[in-house]
Amino acid sequence: MTIRRPSVSFYSIALATLLIAISLVTLALTSQTVGRQLFKYNLESFEHQRSENYLHSIQSTSILLDNLQYHLSYTCDKEDISELERASYYSSHIRSISLETKSGKVCGDHSNLSQLYGSPTKKIPLNREVVIIANADNNESIVQYRKQVVGGVITVDIAKQPTNALLSNACDQCWLQVIENDGISLYTGGINKTSKLPSSTTASNHDLKAIVKPILSIPLHNKAWIRYYVTPKVIADYRAHIKPFLLLILSGLIFIVLVMLYRRYHSTSIIKFLILNAIKQNHLVPYYQPIIDAEKRIICGYEALIRWETKKGKVILPDEFIPQCETNGVITPLTFQLINTVARDIRKLEMQHGKTLPYYFSINISASVLQDPELIDITRSALAHYHIAPHNLAFELTERAPIDNIEQAEQNCIKLNAMGIQIKLDDVGNGYCDFLALQKLQATTIKIDKVFIDDIDSLAASSIVKSLVAFAEKAEVEVIAEGVETEQQAKILTELGIRYHQGFLYSKPIPFSKLASSKNFNV
Repeated sequence: MTIRRPSVSFYSIALATLLIAISLVTLALTSQTVGRQLFKYNLESFEHQRSENYLHSIQSTSILLDNLQYHLSYTCDKEDISELERASYYSSHIRSISLETKSGKVCGDHSNLSQLYGSPTKKIPLNREVVIIANADNNESIVQYRKQVVGGVITVDIAKQPTNALLSNACDQCWLQVIENDGISLYTGGINKTSKLPSSTTASNHDLKAIVKPILSIPLHNKAWIRYYVTPKVIADYRAHIKPFLLLILSGLIFIVLVMLYRRYHSTSIIKFLILNAIKQNHLVPYYQPIIDAEKRIICGYEALIRWETKKGKVILPDEFIPQCETNGVITPLTFQLINTVARDIRKLEMQHGKTLPYYFSINISASVLQDPELIDITRSALAHYHIAPHNLAFELTERAPIDNIEQAEQNCIKLNAMGIQIKLDDVGNGYCDFLALQKLQATTIKIDKVFIDDIDSLAASSIVKSLVAFAEKAEVEVIAEGVETEQQAKILTELGIRYHQGFLYSKPIPFSKLASSKNFNV
């Protein structure tokens, strides 16, 4: 019987993801380093948004000026000033606007533009049209846009974007923004008060870096940089501000994990109850699939494959419930019941035909069952109760899990062999059992996994099968190929020296009632 080993489930991935998220949130709550990194990440995000807003304002202003230039006479008369004031009034992007004509006249919506900027003027050019300029106190950086028009140059101070949201409520003395390029530094922050950071008037940008490292440095166009300096108090205030939100998130994540664990436990308990109930009501029954001697074209044995027959007549395949049986610890009572059921069916067939059957009936047992000392007593009791010969039973060790106690399993196999019951290894080549286990468990047969039979015409699969056959010959054990579905597969397997086949090509698993009445069942 080929059992698909389960892959990592969505539940496991989701649970692992949630636990990682809980760990990260806990770190954010408890670690100053993580809190500082969160502040830096948020500060950078807000600053990028501010830059995008400035860019949008420049683009909108450029469109406005394209239209405005054709309404000016470029004489700086009252009409020109009125047009400039009107544009400044109706555009939210314009902070101040001025016109410099080709003749040298200057006018705008402010009577004295020179008072807005420092002297000497500090400018950081970003490109031919956009510069960043310091105001008169050098405590604010103004984005200035200059556009060449038909009669001169229009200069616009772009409306100031709000202070970075993380710093809007911070004390003025606790943070500083520096924009620098080619030795020019423009400052923003609480530099007019007794600052906890060095003032632009008393310390150069080089001095700042020597005293404290900037928490954030963002490159601007044309090699300019924006740097932010903050005091520990800003970080502490930020952590205190986000703490309630982090606690809320942490509580939500923990709640989700607890719900998931409860539902899994509850689901596992229900499944265990249903399986135990199915065992009591004999709803877990064996279906039998013949094992064929392909050379003689006769049946030489059967494999008992468990099925769950519900009250509504639905048949559930073992892939859907056997892993749950192993997880919930009910695989042992299920296997013990199966041994008795198969023994009973053998006895019925013998009574029907009036003689001992020459066939063996293989029963799949997991590693945990093989290590259970009670297996010997259950098997011996079934043989005695139904008066059947030991050669009629065989055990196939499935490879869904490794053998933890190989010594106990070896002792059980010695006793089973002494009783006359064969041990077979199922799904060889695609499971946990190795060739050491073959020796220790005194197996007489190996079954090649279906995955190799499916691709038997490929070089890789064929080479593996040849290697298994060569090993089997040296170990003097039989080989059974399971999952044979086509005549071509059967032909190749026979040519490779594998005479015993099992698969849909010969028969699907059938219930005992059909087995007893089958014309292919010959004694």
